[in-house]
Amino acid sequence: MKIALVGATGNVAGRALEKLVQAGAQAVALVRHPEKLPQSLRSQVQVEQGALEDGAFVARATRAADALLWLTPTTFDARDFRAHTLDLARNAARAIQENQIQRVVFVSSHGADRSGLGHVSFAGEVEQVLEAAAPHTVVLRSAGFMENLFTSVEALKHGQLFTLLPPDKKYPLVATRDVGDVAARWLLDSTWTGHHVRGVHGAEDLSAHELAGILERVLGTPMRCQQVPPEALRDAFLKRGMSPSVADAYAGMFKAFAQKDYRPTEPRTPETTTPTTFESFVRERLAPRLR
Repeated sequence: MKIALVGATGNVAGRALEKLVQAGAQAVALVRHPEKLPQSLRSQVQVEQGALEDGAFVARATRAADALLWLTPTTFDARDFRAHTLDLARNAARAIQENQIQRVVFVSSHGADRSGLGHVSFAGEVEQVLEAAAPHTVVLRSAGFMENLFTSVEALKHGQLFTLLPPDKKYPLVATRDVGDVAARWLLDSTWTGHHVRGVHGAEDLSAHELAGILERVLGTPMRCQQVPPEALRDAFLKRGMSPSVADAYAGMFKAFAQKDYRPTEPRTPETTTPTTFESFVRERLAPRLR
């Protein structure tokens, strides 16, 4: 089985790539920077270097693939974030149809079925583009990534946990390795058919207050939780060099998630619950960075 992946130098697709190699699948990694692939994997996969903005590259690199893992790479400088996202998706769709790729796994987000959620709503449009192109698709509507806390290391060192959501509101968080594991299972299975939507919700829903308590217990230092408005996030993103379009999309997403009545459409079930707990993530991944 030949399986193509985009984003293999990132956390989710990188983990999926590891699992595919372990399973003996023929993996093709579409990457912009091959040197970022772990050396242990680079020699075991077919590496195709290029940009997803280049539709001819995407079609050439995915030729003869039986399955495709698609996700929208993080971008900060897009002048029109929605148009950029959909342009990439259309390149994928053309490659899927040209190469008759049978199965596509798309890493999406909870909330993608709704409008007004910034780039999460863009992901919902990508879902539709891919479903129209491929005979069989699965959409993984993922919870927020635990790894996003890596951007808050300095604040955490000073005992501060900033949250864009109400501190007492429970919400799902998932480790990227768990999302990669789920994606790999679907990619390696050649028996499923049709179009599916699956939640990937992490081990449990937790509030920011509960996250702070876990951080305090594991790290052994007091932790103060403080909510900040989405507008402050937008301003911070602009100062870091994000385009206004990208900054607006992220701010809009968090503003919608912060609403009291917002909940993921996909219910938590044993199937959507993944094994990595927030406490184990803090011990194994976050604490070493803080020390």
